[in-house]
Amino acid sequence: MKKLSGLFVYVSIVVFSLVLFLYLFTNNFIWLIIALGCSLFIARSDRIKKFGVLLFIISFVVRLVFIIVLNFPQVYDFATLLDASHMFSQGDYSFNQWFHFHTWGYQTGFVIYQGFLLKLFHSEFLLKLLNILYSSLLVLFIYKLSKRISDEKSARVVSILYMIFPFYLFLNTVLVNSHLATLLMYIGILFLIKKEKCFKDYVIAAILISLGNIIRPEGIIVVLSLLVYELFLFDKEKVVKSLIRVCSFLVVYFSIGFVSSFLVIKSGVNPSGLENKDPLWKFILGFNYETCGYYTDDDSKYQVDRETEISIIKERALGDLSRTGKLMLCKIDHFWLSSGLDLETGSFNDKSINLFGVNVKFSDLSGIAMSFNQGVHMFILSMFLLGIVVNRKRLSNEALFLLIMCFVTFFVFLFIEIQPRYMYFIHVSLFILASLGVKSIYEFISKYNIKCLKKVL
Repeated sequence: MKKLSGLFVYVSIVVFSLVLFLYLFTNNFIWLIIALGCSLFIARSDRIKKFGVLLFIISFVVRLVFIIVLNFPQVYDFATLLDASHMFSQGDYSFNQWFHFHTWGYQTGFVIYQGFLLKLFHSEFLLKLLNILYSSLLVLFIYKLSKRISDEKSARVVSILYMIFPFYLFLNTVLVNSHLATLLMYIGILFLIKKEKCFKDYVIAAILISLGNIIRPEGIIVVLSLLVYELFLFDKEKVVKSLIRVCSFLVVYFSIGFVSSFLVIKSGVNPSGLENKDPLWKFILGFNYETCGYYTDDDSKYQVDRETEISIIKERALGDLSRTGKLMLCKIDHFWLSSGLDLETGSFNDKSINLFGVNVKFSDLSGIAMSFNQGVHMFILSMFLLGIVVNRKRLSNEALFLLIMCFVTFFVFLFIEIQPRYMYFIHVSLFILASLGVKSIYEFISKYNIKCLKKVL
């Protein structure tokens, strides 16, 4: 009877394990578990030498496969930017008469960048190839900086998860301006968070961040973060030196922007230069309760004059404070807690993919990708928060700067338009800081000598 009862226990374990596995599989959680398992296995392996090089190569190959298989036409504003880039490559600047470029001249920088490449190489594929180079370098960047603020194992885990994060795999198929801009800005940030900084580090940082801002105007987040960061590290004995360095950074940063805009005007590429002629537009969209701060064509009717826009913003923001509070919660939920992959890939749902001669509907694969994407996203947010809580009294200067950027980004997007892809820039910081949380898990297991987990991790 004892053997029979023992057999019954084993059978019960198998049956209910299958039930649990079926739940995980049907809800697509199994892919997150597999990804975490593989990441942890690779992280603990001492046999993998030159991990950074291998990580970059695999990242590049995976993204290359994606842009070949998912060779879809460009969508949204990026189709407009690509059309304008082709015109620029042929010496046709008439796109500057389009409302898009007349109003938002800052988009011209990215058009010039793509246009020059198209003029030299006549290849849209090259543009995508460069984008996967930039995004693969960001994967490597996350690994290198995570290793500096945490350790090797934790850095491997977060960099692998970023490498296979579906959101950015799909974005590589789209000619977005985030890839290059984000890479330039984070390289610039490296100079700002060096332990032993000198005057030239601030100048180099200003040049790189300003160039990134010309490609995509997100430099204000870095500038505000730098000011807060310098305030936190304020030293009375070095106040003059600090002021000179920060002022030099600001002068170089804004001068490059002004000069670039002047050259765009003088060259005839765009009479609007790199100017944003409607900065209030983002706030009109951002305070739209009906859309939770997302873009809508309906709001274009308010683009009449500055006074009209200000009155709409005041009415939406201050007309009903309880409604505004609900809007803020909705934006936090959609921007920070939702992966947003469904919104970014919605235009591809009617497309199909040819895999080894078999046509597979994109919509059949998107469900799995979205669930996996959300799982990774929530894991990283959890590790980010855990890492900050555990290390709150011993954050390195590098981690502090990245945390400040997360905080600034949080408040900026409470007031302006949100889109899932706008998380691109700050996601790099979130993944890096998440390595602190992963490290805390490792330390907890080691401290309490949890043998069963130590063997796995």
